Amino acid sequence: MDRELRMTVLRRAADISGGSSALQQRLMVEPHALELWLSGRATVPEWVFLVAVDLVVRDDLARAAQDRRAAPRNGEGNEIARS
Repeated sequence: MDRELRMTVLRRAADISGGSSALQQRLMVEPHALELWLSGRATVPEWVFLVAVDLVVRDDLARAAQDRRAAPRNGEGNEIARS
């Protein structure tokens, strides 16, 4: 899997969690390990990536549930539907 994608998702999970310390505690990993992953100096393990994806998706779903627009988007940014 793309290393940049893993780092981006992990950074977003840290933001959602309230910072790298909060994410480190949530993942129950050593602070230096998380720092290595966030900086790209080490590959993000599959299980960490999956936990981060879960956090990001849950946050996105919660934000979408709060979206009060009556109509769906006009296809903007909807590359998945076209794939």
